[in-house]
Amino acid sequence: MKSIKNIIMSAAIFAAAGFGFTSCDIDLLPLNQVVLENFWTNKDDVESVVASCYTAMQSEEYIKDMIVWGETRSDNVVAGTRIGEDSDLKYLMQGTIKTTSRYCDWKAMYVVINRCNTVLEYAPMVAEKDPNYTDSDLKINIAECKFLRAVSYFTLIKTFKDVPFTFKASIDDSQDYTLPQTKFEAILDALIADIESCKDYAPRRYSLDDTEKNTGRVTRAAMYALLSELYLWRGADVNLTPAQQNEYYKKCVECADFVIDYKIAQYDNGDYATDLRPVVDKEVYNEYGYPLLAEERTVGTNSKGPEATNAIFGEGASFETIFEIGFHFRGQNTGNGAVETLYGTSSDRNFVKASDKLMENVPATGATYSDNYLFTVPCDYRSLASYYYDATNGPAQIYKYVVQENRSGSTPENGSVGSKFTPATKGQNYTSSHSPNWIIYRLTEVMLFRAEAEIEMAYNLGGATPEEETPADSTAAPSKGRRASIAVDGSSLNTPEELLNDAFKIISAVFRRSNPILKTASNFAPGQPSERDTYRTLLLNERRRELLFEGKRYYDLVRHSRRIGNTNDFRRALSNHFREAGAAVSIKMAQMDFMYMPVFRKEMKVNPNLVQNSCYLDESENLKN
Repeated sequence: MKSIKNIIMSAAIFAAAGFGFTSCDIDLLPLNQVVLENFWTNKDDVESVVASCYTAMQSEEYIKDMIVWGETRSDNVVAGTRIGEDSDLKYLMQGTIKTTSRYCDWKAMYVVINRCNTVLEYAPMVAEKDPNYTDSDLKINIAECKFLRAVSYFTLIKTFKDVPFTFKASIDDSQDYTLPQTKFEAILDALIADIESCKDYAPRRYSLDDTEKNTGRVTRAAMYALLSELYLWRGADVNLTPAQQNEYYKKCVECADFVIDYKIAQYDNGDYATDLRPVVDKEVYNEYGYPLLAEERTVGTNSKGPEATNAIFGEGASFETIFEIGFHFRGQNTGNGAVETLYGTSSDRNFVKASDKLMENVPATGATYSDNYLFTVPCDYRSLASYYYDATNGPAQIYKYVVQENRSGSTPENGSVGSKFTPATKGQNYTSSHSPNWIIYRLTEVMLFRAEAEIEMAYNLGGATPEEETPADSTAAPSKGRRASIAVDGSSLNTPEELLNDAFKIISAVFRRSNPILKTASNFAPGQPSERDTYRTLLLNERRRELLFEGKRYYDLVRHSRRIGNTNDFRRALSNHFREAGAAVSIKMAQMDFMYMPVFRKEMKVNPNLVQNSCYLDESENLKN
């Protein structure tokens, strides 16, 4: 399609000095107008274009798409102060998406895809010409580009379902790029095969001391994290048999284990740039075996927090981060305009706010955990540090990603979060000197990939027998110590009970890190469920708490709907969010295709092979066969 084709090399490509490349400014004409041997001749040429793949992901449009498509359509947020300035976003958040909306434009994703396609086509030729461009260099660049391409295609199919799909670079005006859409499942299968083919090409790390490069460039752990999610989505298909689903879920667990084992080894062996022992939550590690950064640390006689939140989202390049799109590496400040625009520069300058439904009752000392609410207890840092909770005035400013140091007033000493905690001061501002990195994968999400797959595997195997089930009101964690692994031959974690216990153990570890009060108040902890639906609810709620405002929530609801084959839970979750749209949208929400965005009308005009999502057809658009 012409509009996709023309976005590829029409602008200058910049190398990213922040990732260790040599900075340069190259105007690349359409390649059919360039004598190829005059450009694709050496290692520097390849790395310049590889760098441009990363910088394309830094564009405001790319990050904004991730937030708008994955977060603003969810029940995590509501309209903010400036929503009147963006009618397309306002209507999208209400559920009344028009095919003319700029948020239907998928251009930013295809820029990255086609730059990656171009590298993958020409880098092998350079390897034959330049002896300094080694086989190891080539493999690393292949892994990087296939990862970035897969992340972009994966985002597209989660958003639009079926999209134009090709691994061939758009470099010649004679090529026909009026491509039809490829089915969701076919693209997912192709991405899995593509990443499987090169998952071990990426290095485990680039340098022990360079945490920015190790989180800002593609590593082997990032490849496996992506594969884990791809397999999780592939298994979430109601049309597959339970046995077929479990084959995908098992692969999801195996890939997640690679990432988890790597992080455990880094901690256990001291194989990290800094000493992790003072900053890792010792109770969580000793109880569950996962080296998660502590939210609350004792320094002298004072307790400080939220330490993990500030390390992961404020400082960036944290121990828990697997891969992030970098904005302030090596003192650079390229500006994360998407976060600044959508989440705001101050309490009255934002397009979206945290939903007042995130905490539907005021926390009380005597509260107990309930899956009927997301946050019900006065101790969860993910509520206290992610947004300004205001019980009186409702919707609150989002602080996750926005502020670098999320502290109580002017002092970092907050006291015990379980007894008394003053949330971040209302009005803390986004600072231009801190352009936050945007995280694609981090350790706790990979852990929750594993837990989700285990829950589904267990019930596909028949679930735990009544005498094996743990009572729903139990707060005791499953067996202590290092987590178990799942063996390829099924010799470990091969019973439903073992799988469910391990899944609950993972969820408990993630929850416990953010709720240090559990050391003295176990009533705040979730009990182990006894039924599939309650396990799923607990898992979805824990993902929602942990990944709040990170562009994940809407896609979680989509994946869940694909797994169960209907939109019932999707509708319940979003009915309040879309209430202003009226009866028409309420009726449409029963259709599976409503979960996906319509094709941009401009694309429909230039590409006659595209078929519009049936939920968004109007009098000027006819369904094509």
